[in-house]
Amino acid sequence: MKMLEHLGLCDGEISSFNLSAFKPGDTEETVVNIHDIERQEILGFGGAFTEAAGLCYSMMSEANKKKALDMLFGDDGLRYRFCRLCIGSSDFSISEYSEVEEGDMTLETFNIDQDLKYIIPFVKDALAYTNNEIMLFASPWSPPAYMKDTGVLKQGGKLKKEFYELYAKYFVKFIEAYETEGIHISAVTIQNEAHAVQTWESCLFEAEDEAEFCEKLYDAFTEAGLDVKILCWDHNKERLFERAAATFPKCGDKMWGISYHWYSGEHYDEIRLVREFFPDKVIIEGEFCRGLSSHGYMRYRDDILGNLAAGTNALCDWNLILDDEGGPFHNRAFGCRAELFYDRKKDEIKVHGFHSDMYFFSHYIDRGARVLASSSFSDHLKVLGVKNPDGKILCYVNNMGPDRIKFVMRYKNYEYTTTVEGGAAAMLKFEE
Repeated sequence: MKMLEHLGLCDGEISSFNLSAFKPGDTEETVVNIHDIERQEILGFGGAFTEAAGLCYSMMSEANKKKALDMLFGDDGLRYRFCRLCIGSSDFSISEYSEVEEGDMTLETFNIDQDLKYIIPFVKDALAYTNNEIMLFASPWSPPAYMKDTGVLKQGGKLKKEFYELYAKYFVKFIEAYETEGIHISAVTIQNEAHAVQTWESCLFEAEDEAEFCEKLYDAFTEAGLDVKILCWDHNKERLFERAAATFPKCGDKMWGISYHWYSGEHYDEIRLVREFFPDKVIIEGEFCRGLSSHGYMRYRDDILGNLAAGTNALCDWNLILDDEGGPFHNRAFGCRAELFYDRKKDEIKVHGFHSDMYFFSHYIDRGARVLASSSFSDHLKVLGVKNPDGKILCYVNNMGPDRIKFVMRYKNYEYTTTVEGGAAAMLKFEE
């Protein structure tokens, strides 16, 4: 077996280790196992083309636009290939808006004029840069206000039953409008954060509501001749299996899978349960981010590693780009971190440690890779095995403890001994 790379990641900084330090393992008490047993396919990594991201991108010089594309989608960058769009406005839009005029019962006024200003130009540049390799999914934060029982976009409310069919056609209009612009959307989630009443655009969907609306949406897509997949939930992990168990049996093949966010903690067993009981369904992490005041590098890498090891197919971070105040945003008190920060006054692109945390995984794990079965001798040392389509093996370990840990990596009949610092992660790349 040939060792190719050995990288370490600590506090958002990646460094290379000396491959000559590897020696055959000689202990059974510090073993990390990677088994040649393939599990779920990885669809990719990415972030969201929000209006905030699009506005920041539009203000860049041509040189910085190229730099942003290189850093987010380039072969030497994050290599993002699985990204999100918003249907209508989100909290990281400039203002509230829907894609149709208030009270329109025929959708004759439907348009994507607001999206054409900043979002679509960014998406088109990214697709051109990647030769159309980005898989896109789209999420609504709220139906148009007149379709809801509250009559407003923000602070929850529910979609009125009498608008289920019209709202399904609204999805169709959105997909078709983007197709007209040369942008193919492969999947949608029914509702962003379906269990939350937010100060920004939001709407509540109970499990029975999602199952019923999934039927209407599937029929609308079929009638329009659209091959668009449907995902449910799109909210936090603590109720992931509960929502899957309530919706999947009712919807069958009409529902492609389930999306989740990370804001309620680890809950990796929720993912494992969905993977175990519904092995044919796709599981994606549709959103995760940190506030401006928080670093949380270890949380980022632990969540990425833990979610993939548990059964997740794809991971999509939140905003691709934000300004140096974590925005723009509305109807919320503070901004967020993004993979890239843009300083408008200086026309400079800045990065922080989260960029390196994402790079550590997204740069090396290819679309079509398979997660491999693995085990570790200690809860302090989390492990993830991945086999890329070219046959190369990646072994990730994340040291959650404060002290350096020496361990033996085992794959088939091969063993190598190395160490990982406290609070750091390491990646070993090798081929047979």
